[in-house]
Amino acid sequence: MPQKLAANSAAQTCLACAISVIMLFLSPALMSANTTRVLSIDASKTSGEELFGLYCGICHDKGLAEAPLTEALKRLTVEHISRSMSDGVMSAQSGHLFPEQRQAIASYLGQEDALEVNSEAGYCSPYHQHESSTQKVRIGDWGFGLKNARFIADSKISPANVGTLELDWAFAFPNASRARSQPTIAGNVIFTASQNGKLYALDLDTGCFLWEFKVGIEVRSAIFIDSNENGYATRLYFGDFEGNVYGFDIATRQVLWKIRADSHPVTTITGSPRLYLDTLYVPVSSREVISANTPEYPCCSFRGSILALDKWTGEERWRTYMADEPIPQGVNSAGAIKYGPSGAPIWSSPTVDEKRGLLYIGTGENYTRPTTLTSDSIMALSLENGAIEWINQVTMDDAWNGGCGNEDPVNCPEDHGPDYDFGAPPMLTTMANGKDIILAGQKSGKVYAMDPDNHGKVIWERRVGRGGIMGGIHWGMTTDGDLLYVPISDISVYPEDAHKPARSGMHALDVVTGEFIWYSPVENICGDAVWNCGPGLSAAATLTNGMVFSGGLDGVLRAFDTETGEVLWRVETNRAFTSVNGVEGEGGSFDSDGPVIVGDRLIVNSGYDKWGYKLGNVLLSYKLSEK
Repeated sequence: MPQKLAANSAAQTCLACAISVIMLFLSPALMSANTTRVLSIDASKTSGEELFGLYCGICHDKGLAEAPLTEALKRLTVEHISRSMSDGVMSAQSGHLFPEQRQAIASYLGQEDALEVNSEAGYCSPYHQHESSTQKVRIGDWGFGLKNARFIADSKISPANVGTLELDWAFAFPNASRARSQPTIAGNVIFTASQNGKLYALDLDTGCFLWEFKVGIEVRSAIFIDSNENGYATRLYFGDFEGNVYGFDIATRQVLWKIRADSHPVTTITGSPRLYLDTLYVPVSSREVISANTPEYPCCSFRGSILALDKWTGEERWRTYMADEPIPQGVNSAGAIKYGPSGAPIWSSPTVDEKRGLLYIGTGENYTRPTTLTSDSIMALSLENGAIEWINQVTMDDAWNGGCGNEDPVNCPEDHGPDYDFGAPPMLTTMANGKDIILAGQKSGKVYAMDPDNHGKVIWERRVGRGGIMGGIHWGMTTDGDLLYVPISDISVYPEDAHKPARSGMHALDVVTGEFIWYSPVENICGDAVWNCGPGLSAAATLTNGMVFSGGLDGVLRAFDTETGEVLWRVETNRAFTSVNGVEGEGGSFDSDGPVIVGDRLIVNSGYDKWGYKLGNVLLSYKLSEK
């Protein structure tokens, strides 16, 4: 879920540098009616270092406006950066540069050759290779089950022994400055993917390298594992940054099918696909919220959607859009046509309600006006045909896009909204009285409990955090049906919310009433960190055996006692790691995905380069000590 910026002097200077998913190279001040004049002045500049300093150094060298630091960009390959500027996320913003200028910037920043796994240190033995062929699924999806409750009941880790967790191994993703694909596990095989566009299979016990598959495009979603009637892993399903969805055969290590989730040119997949029976449900989002920064961009035409695919062939079974077909709504001050309605993207994994035959989703804001009834909503769709059964819109009239932070907000909707996405998926759980309930956390900092038997009617709502630019609930709460555990990131704030107290940390609420049980604030330990450090808990949380695990933007992973909120265990990952594959490893901020726990191990990604957070590229495995 993109976390956006309020207008301030730093953001106005270089917002376009700050809000890219990968990187932004242009100042909005340059993306104006004077573009032709700028080109005529700078066309002779071919030095990548000179061009970088002219267009983006003001942001990236100092991490202003929460832009990725320059050191994060230098972890990527030349090919990666060049593609981002020419055909990828930055194609709209970098279009005013000549091809040779874009290539010069890419060559200055990127690594010419992709790093390879150290064949002696990284690859598994032939024995491990053989043993990986048939494995039973253990953790097969992002939410640990159809209901997205992120609750693991059969872990060996407990409050009594959690203090003995020690690092067992670290795997470092080559040519990466973030680690974002939450691992899934079958038997002793970990499936994950990386920013460098590769799918990996690693040995659970050692972290050694079983095999890789080159996707070619960053994969952010968890890798969903399908199984046969005996529970053995057979296929993998995932989406990539450019909006492609894949069906992959484990035995042959071949793509069985590949489809594009939407014809819109800036489609992306951030939420993990959800398989139920023989249908794959894919949440579809876009990068158009970034494209809107460019005044000349005809904003906006993307329509969020859920796509249902046949798992065997990839054939579309149904598609439900979150907005009607956009039509012209006038012309902006730069002469570009304005379109609407648009937006209402879906950032998170869908939740399946087998009993009622429904699929629950959470949506984001509209990009333009007119707004729709589907934005900032929890919705129920028919599993069979995608028909909308009910909509509960908790924030009305929320129209926002990246242009709203510019000094001259050409593409920003009039009377723009607060951008209160539902980035965390709705969770379905059963209370002690046997009644089902839907729990949904929003970027506003509010939690909503809804009745699945009464068209999603709100049973209770509770403000947990103050919400804001990067405040509130981002990626995932967790519950056991009795208590709801809510990670809050309140490290930034909208000006109109500045009077509200920040409540970063872990919160426990009664599922039935929404009453607060305890609050465990996270101490700010950032000191004089040069990166955008803070105590916020933005990443998804994981619950098991009387503990809730949560990674912070400060690079610390903590285990909170579910009864008291006391921190039972903590580990600092903001450091260098010696990796099993011979690639330089470094930990950093936790964001997006959360810890995975299986048996006596906890496995988690560390490192997140967006918004000036601390970059990192490691997958870490902690194991209970045998001492």
